[in-house]
Amino acid sequence: MEENDNKVKIGIVACASNASNTGRLASLVSVELINALGDVAGICSLPAIATKVVRQTNLVKSIPALVLIDGCHNECAKKILSNVGIKPSIYVNLEYDFGLKKEGPFTTFNYKESDVKAIVCDILEKIKKEVSDV
Repeated sequence: MEENDNKVKIGIVACASNASNTGRLASLVSVELINALGDVAGICSLPAIATKVVRQTNLVKSIPALVLIDGCHNECAKKILSNVGIKPSIYVNLEYDFGLKKEGPFTTFNYKESDVKAIVCDILEKIKKEVSDV
């Protein structure tokens, strides 16, 4: 198994397609979480996991806590991780958990900055409850 040389304690995996409003939100939230958490967290490559890049998949499996953010009911990121036997520590779905509606393709910029901030705050609270040493 790949070693987690950076000692990242929290991996962030997001369905960050940016093709829809909720995909864009998931992407923005993941970047803001890394900004807030600092060196203890890192963003994991969902395309590398989806294409079963062994090195990346093993690296993700070595991270003690994984936060998975899906934008909508399609649960793309959750399904990709499940296909390689990875279960997140924390699962967030913007549609289910925050009542946000996916507006469909080409709606990348149909979101509110206040939603980004609220979602980040909520996930940070979940991380504080679920992950020790944060």
